[in-house]
Amino acid sequence: MFANRERRETDQRSSVAPYEPRFEMGADLEAVRTGVGTALRTIHSDVLRERVPERIAELLRQLDRQKADTP
Repeated sequence: MFANRERRETDQRSSVAPYEPRFEMGADLEAVRTGVGTALRTIHSDVLRERVPERIAELLRQLDRQKADTP
């Protein structure tokens, strides 16, 4: 964008460097999301194997019944 690292007049007055994006948004963002998802699953994999508490299971069953009864 700024070939010789020159700044616009407004940037010089406010001491703000010109904007330069860190990475391209397309595939890189998808790679970041995939990496974060993988890391979270790895860190919290023990939670996924835990048994659902009976009270929560009962509430879920009630919600399923309500959903089934609604036309």
